Amino acid sequence: MDTRDVDDHRLRAGHVLPSGASGRRALALATISFTLSFAAWGLVGGLAATFTNLYTLTASQTALLVAVPVLLGSLARLPMGMLTDRFGGRVVFAALLTFSSFAAFVVPLADSYRSLLVAAFLIGMAGSSFSVGAAFVSRWTSADRQGTALGIYGLGTTGQSLAVFVGPVVAARYGWEVVFRGTSVLLLFWAVVYVALARNPPQAARPASVTAMTATSVASPSKPAVGLTPTPLNTNVAV
Repeated sequence: MDTRDVDDHRLRAGHVLPSGASGRRALALATISFTLSFAAWGLVGGLAATFTNLYTLTASQTALLVAVPVLLGSLARLPMGMLTDRFGGRVVFAALLTFSSFAAFVVPLADSYRSLLVAAFLIGMAGSSFSVGAAFVSRWTSADRQGTALGIYGLGTTGQSLAVFVGPVVAARYGWEVVFRGTSVLLLFWAVVYVALARNPPQAARPASVTAMTATSVASPSKPAVGLTPTPLNTNVAV
């Protein structure tokens, strides 16, 4: 089939083929968002020694504090991916960045171990950013370039390493509260930038509801999980 025939078929199906520039912009925006989100996600673990001394925690209490955001971030990836399929990466990622900003701001307000656990739980949502950005990027990328695009997007995991290595250094110089408040401001600023610049790729149709997506997943367990293996839209996008 001629390339123009493929394009015509997709246009009739309701797909508007994105340009290479749009795909690259989407990839850059998602990668930066993922990096910042993962940095926020890793702050509690990176500053665990600080919290241990501050609240005189036992080894098991410290382990629980570190595990709480990791657990929530992992469990939330599937529903966040499903929400991205339903509403698009632009609004979902912007909402996640805003919520993560709030969560980071709350951490310094904790005045007990219990309230610190609650704050750590909230900031764990930032860890679900992986599935949001992966779905967003793959929809802007052709099938033959998705491996490269998602590999570049995956560099955002360095945000967690940044939190572990840089967070304690900044905390030692300016105080650990400044680390979380600064991260909160940065996340909120980037959420505004992201929602202003990001665009969802046009699609032929979206799932009617999250319930419908769940029903489809249960009815067809052999199919990839929603939001984790998106369908490519374009065969000519350059990333």
